[in-house]
Amino acid sequence: MRYYLRDDVAVEPVVAGWYGWSYLLPPQTLARFLRNRFTPIMESYSDSPEVHAAAVRQPRMHGGPWVHAHEHYDTIVSWWRDTAPRRAKLDELFEAIRQLEDEILPRYTGQCLDPVYRELPTALAGRVEVFYGRDNHSPDYRFIEPLMYASEYYDKSLQQVRFSFVTEDAREFALTTPMLEYTPQQLLVDVPLDSPLLDQVFRGGLDDAGLHELTVNLGLSGERAQRFAGYFTLAQVPEPRDERSLPDVLDYAGHACVFIRHEGGTFLIDPVLSHTGYEGETEGRFTYADLPDRIDHVLITHNHQDHMLFETLLRIRHRVGTVLVPRSTNASLVDPGLAGILRRLGFTDVVEVDDLEARPCGTATAIALPFLGEHGDLRIRSKTGWLLRLGDRQVLFAADSTNVSPATYAEVVALVGRVDTVFIGMESIGAAASWIYGPLYPKPLSRREDQSRRLNGSDFEQAKSIVDALGPSEVYVYAMGLEPWLGTVMAIEYDEEHPAIVDSDLLVKYVVNQGNAAERLHMRRTLTR
Repeated sequence: MRYYLRDDVAVEPVVAGWYGWSYLLPPQTLARFLRNRFTPIMESYSDSPEVHAAAVRQPRMHGGPWVHAHEHYDTIVSWWRDTAPRRAKLDELFEAIRQLEDEILPRYTGQCLDPVYRELPTALAGRVEVFYGRDNHSPDYRFIEPLMYASEYYDKSLQQVRFSFVTEDAREFALTTPMLEYTPQQLLVDVPLDSPLLDQVFRGGLDDAGLHELTVNLGLSGERAQRFAGYFTLAQVPEPRDERSLPDVLDYAGHACVFIRHEGGTFLIDPVLSHTGYEGETEGRFTYADLPDRIDHVLITHNHQDHMLFETLLRIRHRVGTVLVPRSTNASLVDPGLAGILRRLGFTDVVEVDDLEARPCGTATAIALPFLGEHGDLRIRSKTGWLLRLGDRQVLFAADSTNVSPATYAEVVALVGRVDTVFIGMESIGAAASWIYGPLYPKPLSRREDQSRRLNGSDFEQAKSIVDALGPSEVYVYAMGLEPWLGTVMAIEYDEEHPAIVDSDLLVKYVVNQGNAAERLHMRRTLTR
């Protein structure tokens, strides 16, 4: 018998007191979110907590800038005030970026940019490159990201995890509420997110001495040590699972997450997994307990929190071999490098793959296909649709690709051939672009501009064009945020008249009428063996 983390325990990443996701890890983007999103939220909450309390009770307001813990007003306001000194360096970095964007670069309209480097604020000196676009009049810049991570502005002491018990599938929206200890069942632990100690937590298999040593190394003692021990349970050491002896499988795990076993090799696409073990209905879930001991390849399609979920990635890190991500060449505020983020999350084998580049993965091959749209018309390169060649079968995970350029798929199929199975996201009415990217803009968009540049997946006509171009015999609509555990990072209320439901119903009907298989996926679904 050994100690293992209980199945009904969530371990949530925390950065600077907020739910940790990819734009909160690089210091330059964290500085922008702290000043441009979290500070206004906290100022509003401090002045008018009753407004927040009323807003979170209205489904149409979900996902907005509201604190979901009005009963803990004094605790939250005191925390924000007391932690201000720890945010001082990030405030300094924010001001340096503002000065570069608002005061320095606008003075240059075509002349040599060399003097800019002598004007750079200390926080950016030696850590950015400035350049013109092709118009030769509008200067821009990029971060030298490894130097930003090596600077004093990347402060691992701001990183924590919060342990708590999961009591039901539906979890509250987490992106706008400080991650504090609100109940005796919650425990905040100061630990860098890349710490090997977290692998010990998630791997388990600890004896009494091992659990005690882990507790001490995490800096826990007394009542907090006892609380930490309560998140573990004694269980038999499981027998190793030989994936090579098991049949091939394509297992849909919810949202955009799919598990694949092919000739003994294992893959996980866009990991976002459910918990289990709590009282209530837990059938029909693909959970952490269903994963193999080793995941040979994790494939990330893009840098949105419902596809690159830190909470799941940290929990499976000790199982993962290689992570494949789309190549990012921008190093900008809106497009920080995915590989660099994952390495600071503790992953050691991260490979960037460019458009139409093929990567051998055991007996399978992964090919990065162009991913257009769904990013607010911003210059973002870190996005791809993954095509997996599994023997003589080709499976495309298109994620939230918006088919704004149907000619692209005609060009792609001419190079890669017909695709047998297509997974496509059809959240055809997504959030406004500012919902994710607003804190990173130099100046806010007008409401008209913002509403016109939404984070949409494909609608029926766009998805139909993809199907017509690729000629699949199976089409699965996914990545809709239908599963209740997505409530942590998404805020979508569906009914039968919602455009995404209407559009996906039309696509399913269109494909079925052609004599092929189609389905809008929800919860766990084993598709092939």
